[in-house]
Amino acid sequence: MLSFLGGVVLGAVASWLITHCYSLKSSAELKAELRRLSNKLRLQNTLQDFEQALESSSWHEATTNDSGIWVCDSNNTFQIERGERTGEFTERWTTVYPDRNSSAYPVYLKMGNVIVKEMIFISMDGGRIFVPMTEARPTNGRDIEYFWNINSLAVKVCRVIGSYHIYNNLEGIANMSRVVIIE
Repeated sequence: MLSFLGGVVLGAVASWLITHCYSLKSSAELKAELRRLSNKLRLQNTLQDFEQALESSSWHEATTNDSGIWVCDSNNTFQIERGERTGEFTERWTTVYPDRNSSAYPVYLKMGNVIVKEMIFISMDGGRIFVPMTEARPTNGRDIEYFWNINSLAVKVCRVIGSYHIYNNLEGIANMSRVVIIE
């Protein structure tokens, strides 16, 4: 009887020890997984998050109310909206196309229904080309050099919503318009 009682006690202690060790281990793994998922699901509401989505996510166009809206596939609260034409726009780089008329349009970066950034895009050549407004800097003498910074937010937006007609991409437009691409 004493050996039976000793066996039961020893079995109970061994069972408790195994259960306790497993519980500690699974608790640590569960906490690590919860931390990983929390970071992944963290509220993405900064302009940096938006910029990262421009580079890493696919986008689709959804036309509503005669204006283009592009929605991020991985986070549909990130949207790019093309505003209404604000007026004529002419600089040397916009007048090299068969249709010399060009117009300025606001482009809004939105999170939900909140505008977080506005930038100006230019429609050229009868609306067949849609690119961001260039930046300008003086060169030697009184000349002005127009340029796009390839790493700028405007160029990243252009990679999603731009139109290039027969020039295929922004670099083709830059070549035709004599706009410099910088990094």
